[in-house]
Amino acid sequence: MSALPPYSVRVSSRAKRLQMKVLPPGKVQVVVPKHCSLKHVPAFVAEHRQWMQFHLDKMAAAYTEQSLLPESVCFQAVDESWQVDYVDQPHYRVIEFAPGRLQLSGPDTSRACQALQWWLQQRAKRLLPGWLAQVSAELGLGFNRVTVRGQKTRWGSCSAQKNINLNRALLFVSPGAVRYLMIHELCHTRHLNHSPSFWALVADKMPEYEIYETELRQALSIIPAWAQPGFGG
Repeated sequence: MSALPPYSVRVSSRAKRLQMKVLPPGKVQVVVPKHCSLKHVPAFVAEHRQWMQFHLDKMAAAYTEQSLLPESVCFQAVDESWQVDYVDQPHYRVIEFAPGRLQLSGPDTSRACQALQWWLQQRAKRLLPGWLAQVSAELGLGFNRVTVRGQKTRWGSCSAQKNINLNRALLFVSPGAVRYLMIHELCHTRHLNHSPSFWALVADKMPEYEIYETELRQALSIIPAWAQPGFGG
């Protein structure tokens, strides 16, 4: 039998059971509950070898079919579409030179992806914090401050100090999913856990939340390759 593909291990205080995730652009992560012994991981991975290889092959095919550098960028969350024009110049930069038009200069694909990621970060910082503030005021759930980052596995988080972090990749998902994620994190300012009281508060603020919970669980696969944290690094 061939060797298992490489995988990383992440210990989680939230996880209730061993889980396996295949993350873009083709990395395997095993999530281990905090009180579970790591000695169980190799057997768990071997047991799920076929599932893992199927999803690795599926993701590899998808990434082979798509261009690393996009012709356009679509932000479903805010109904924005940007056409990307490429200019062969020695310096790397991204310019919003007209409504819905980006100009990307630079000869190297890897560093061009990094330039696009920088622009994605700036666009998300311009759009997401104000949206969060609006939802916060609407629901009467306050927070301290907000940061926007590029995270590999988490869409958002809330600290005990009521500081909220939002994943810049939220721009690629539906407006309803973004609103749900913001409501989810704002509810953590009252309940810093996933207790029944927390979920009752989420349901009160957004009765249809389960639709968007499911969407976010599956949405990592729609993030383009160039936008993945660390891609092109």
